[in-house]
Amino acid sequence: MKRILTYQIEENTTIEKFLKAKLGFSRKQISALKFREDGIRVNGKRRRVTERLLPGDLLELSVEEEGKSSSQLIPTEGTISVLYEDEDLIVVNKPEGILVHPSGGHYQDTLANLLMGYFKKKGEVPVLRSIGRLDKDTSGAVLFAKTKLAAARLSEERERGRYEKEYLAVAEGYFAEKTGEIHLPISQVPGSSPIRMEVNLTDGKKAHTYWKVERQFQNAALLRVHITTGRTHQIRVHLAGIGHPLLGDPLYGKTCGGFSRAALHAWKLILHHPVTGEKLVIEAAVPGDFKEYER
Repeated sequence: MKRILTYQIEENTTIEKFLKAKLGFSRKQISALKFREDGIRVNGKRRRVTERLLPGDLLELSVEEEGKSSSQLIPTEGTISVLYEDEDLIVVNKPEGILVHPSGGHYQDTLANLLMGYFKKKGEVPVLRSIGRLDKDTSGAVLFAKTKLAAARLSEERERGRYEKEYLAVAEGYFAEKTGEIHLPISQVPGSSPIRMEVNLTDGKKAHTYWKVERQFQNAALLRVHITTGRTHQIRVHLAGIGHPLLGDPLYGKTCGGFSRAALHAWKLILHHPVTGEKLVIEAAVPGDFKEYER
């Protein structure tokens, strides 16, 4: 799906300097524009990045080509909850029990398939690129970029720590401390199927989790959790590792507390828009199985 960004020029500068200084384009992103047909146009004509811009010029940047789409995804009809959408990105509230992307025998019943069905009805065919994923049984906000530029910039935001995802979790036990940090490396248990992770101080990859007690109940607590690394099952492994597994977690705890799945919900996304720079705060409504623990 073609995406054109337009800018009215107010200064005398080169295209390359404008892209770097004003728009924050990286060298790689500029290179992609250079080699794309009509990637850079000024007043309707194709231009090189070394050429100058003058006040009053209209700069057009083609950041996604016509005909590009996630055509390998099978569109599936169904209901999705859109939390935010514009020409560059979309955020949806994923229910528990479905995968984000096709894999392992699930090729038509994932969130990505439902999204393609949603776009098909709208007559759009974007290339969807998820920025982070959620486990099958984790509910909540999932962010997808609709252009290469948006995907690249959002990925950079994650690396710089300017893209935040906050979770709600219900964990077993009484928390003597009301806030805490967990810095324990994680690795996959060799040969585990389904995949199981573990704290591994020798060979694990670094993982950082921060938690705060929202409400303490008799035998469990509602937590707000923030992570700065994205390891598989990170929150589940870390909380189990300090003696507070999530309620309902069949891998790292036990099924209990009214949950038929690990009690984890991606509640809030905080990011800067990849094109406009606007700060966005997007929340996903708390699902029904969390309601008892909101009070």
